[in-house]
Amino acid sequence: MKISHFCWGPELKRAVNFLAIYGMVMSVLGAMGSVFLFILPMLFGITDLAGIYTGATVLLLVKFGWFVFSFKLHQKNTAEDFAGVKKIIKIGNYIIGSVQAGFFALLLIFGIIFITFGPGYNIMGYIMMPLGGFFLVFPSLLLDGIRRKHSGKVKAWIVFKLVFLGLFLAMCMVKLFIAGQVLSTIIQLIMFTLGFMYCSGMVIVHYNILLDDENVLESALENFSNKGYYLDNQQQIKDDPPAY
Repeated sequence: MKISHFCWGPELKRAVNFLAIYGMVMSVLGAMGSVFLFILPMLFGITDLAGIYTGATVLLLVKFGWFVFSFKLHQKNTAEDFAGVKKIIKIGNYIIGSVQAGFFALLLIFGIIFITFGPGYNIMGYIMMPLGGFFLVFPSLLLDGIRRKHSGKVKAWIVFKLVFLGLFLAMCMVKLFIAGQVLSTIIQLIMFTLGFMYCSGMVIVHYNILLDDENVLESALENFSNKGYYLDNQQQIKDDPPAY
């Protein structure tokens, strides 16, 4: 099976191997960053420890979970257990969609709260509420598409991410060449690209798996229909034998 839609056409095993190794490497780097946060107060004499240690602990747990997920994916892929690979890829898509839906739902809720109960924050609320509501549509489509095995809804998420990538790159070019914010723009671009590659890659692989399953089902139905037509013809020949 080739990953030919929204990709250059690598085999499923090769694409999954890239995602697994990428996930393990990035999770290890993230864990190292969380360990650095633990020792940061000692290096710089920071007294506000609660916030830093809480953030470092959450980050470490997330990266540990990501590493375990990627390691399991690599194991299944190496063993050529493609049923297991598809299951883990599906779980990864559920996680991506759920995290994004949760974030934009919070954005929508806080926008409503600012408009209703936050005097002086009405403008922020009027910005957050429509943005949260609009962006919430696409992870919702992704989650529903995964649940119903509907490739069209998953495709809508992918197209949205590609459009968003184009808009983000255009904004970075403006900040880089017009505003002159070189360092911050480069850091934002690198961070966004790293996240985009993994999340979009995971969803694109699942989208191609859905398309392949749909093609298999369509072929099976076509063969069944042809077989039924053949059996009907055979029965008709038996019922109406030719005259000699």
